[in-house]
Amino acid sequence: MEKLDYSNKTCLVVEDRRPFMLLLKGLLSNLGAGKVICEQSAEAGLRACRTNTIDIIVCDLHLGVKRKNGFEFLEEVRNSKIVKPSTVFIMISGESSRSLVLGSIEKQPDDYLIKPFSQAQLNSRISRALMRRTTLSALYSQIAHNKFDLAIQTCKHFLETEPRYTSQLLKYLVQLYWRTKKFTAAEQLLQQILDERPMHWAAVAMAKTQLLLSNYQQAISLGKKVIEQSRNTVEAYDIVAEALLLSEKKSDALKYIQDALELSPLSIDRHFKVCKISRENDNYDIAMTSSRSIYELSQRSVHKNVNHMCSYIRSILDVAEHSNEKKEKNRFLQEASLTMQRVQTSEAENEEGFNFEIFENLVHARMEFIEGKTTEAKRTLENVQIQIENEFPDYPISMAPDSLKLMLDLGDFEEATKLSTLLGENIEHLDPSIAHQVELVMKNNAEKRDDYILHNKKGIELYSQGNFHQAYEEFISAKNISPLNIGVNLNLLQSLIKLIKSSKTPENEHVDEAKAIHRFIQNMPLKATHLKKFENMQAEIKEAFA
Repeated sequence: MEKLDYSNKTCLVVEDRRPFMLLLKGLLSNLGAGKVICEQSAEAGLRACRTNTIDIIVCDLHLGVKRKNGFEFLEEVRNSKIVKPSTVFIMISGESSRSLVLGSIEKQPDDYLIKPFSQAQLNSRISRALMRRTTLSALYSQIAHNKFDLAIQTCKHFLETEPRYTSQLLKYLVQLYWRTKKFTAAEQLLQQILDERPMHWAAVAMAKTQLLLSNYQQAISLGKKVIEQSRNTVEAYDIVAEALLLSEKKSDALKYIQDALELSPLSIDRHFKVCKISRENDNYDIAMTSSRSIYELSQRSVHKNVNHMCSYIRSILDVAEHSNEKKEKNRFLQEASLTMQRVQTSEAENEEGFNFEIFENLVHARMEFIEGKTTEAKRTLENVQIQIENEFPDYPISMAPDSLKLMLDLGDFEEATKLSTLLGENIEHLDPSIAHQVELVMKNNAEKRDDYILHNKKGIELYSQGNFHQAYEEFISAKNISPLNIGVNLNLLQSLIKLIKSSKTPENEHVDEAKAIHRFIQNMPLKATHLKKFENMQAEIKEAFA
């Protein structure tokens, strides 16, 4: 290996224990480092990255209780792009547990060193990583700037000129083919590699490629073969779980994703997969546990987002809603309330564009529905929707799943369809958990919603033709599906008023029914469109009730 000149390198050491921090500083100084910056927290390390051009980072995994750890620091440094693509990141730790080692591999530092280690070991690892990053700097820069097609050409060039990095370059090339959706090209390349030599990483990549090509059975078969050869290949479990889910083998998918989580529990992305697969299996307890993990893991990381807090509380309500025993239902409703109180004091509710009070009211509406207080839930939901309309120019994504679920549960199908369409148009802004929940609740309510829309639409057509009695019958059918829907109640009231006015001796039940609907609408908060329609009907209502 070439001897590396450290004299023009700026190194950053992030280590919370001062004695070991000074030891690392000494090791790097002995190697000839031009400048060594030392910080005792990830937050201070981030500030150092923003104000200095860092060439080498040596960071401890554990940086204090309730502080950002090395994994979280690495992700933020990379995602925020505050260091050069050629900057080397060496993770160090005193632990060698399976979950930490696998977690480190998934976060992809340039290397991972277990304490204690010598100056020679540190030098060897840094030199190897820095030489690779420097030599392939053009490729790293293109990937960092999302120039994937150009990166593919650069990768092919380096494969011809830098044979010592063949293995890494082939991995990058496969990943670039995935990024650009050139799955067949990835398959052909991997087959060439595997024909020459049965390399473990290529076997895993081939399983993933088959998944991306929608060849689910091949993906399952290849993934299982990888697991048989190496039980700790966590990515293979992910691939098999996803392929099984897409093959409608939901319970098997849940088993594999749980096995993956047991091996490597520090991945937020994996917890998202657990949430998705467990909900598909109607296992809301497991979804709740992973939702809590997403919230907790994200708190000090670049992934921090108010949506994770909302999803966690939502997952508790899901467990309560699907509990068969009243005592258990009440326990989870209480847990949701206590969690709301606890998170209210955190930084989450201060996020721009989020109103904790409105979200809290939305949660209370769901709790009322779960407790069987449907009219109260409807009233609370209507108030919340009016608040949202008045405060937000665009519907807040964080509140959308709860709003959508309540709309569907309470039969507010028109508004649910509008909200679902809006979310579909903004799918790139949804986290995986929200996107999947929206898809799931819409699918579960599709038949009921379509029946309601059909009857209501027929009723409107008949009413416009002056066929008030037939319109009334259609609106009754729609109301039977959705008794609390304000829109259909207004339509039904209109039809009843016409029937009462057109009859010299109106039927008593029609009058009583109209008055009951009138009272229901009067006692509900009304959005602008419903309020305008109700106000326009007042003269005819008074005449009919006279």
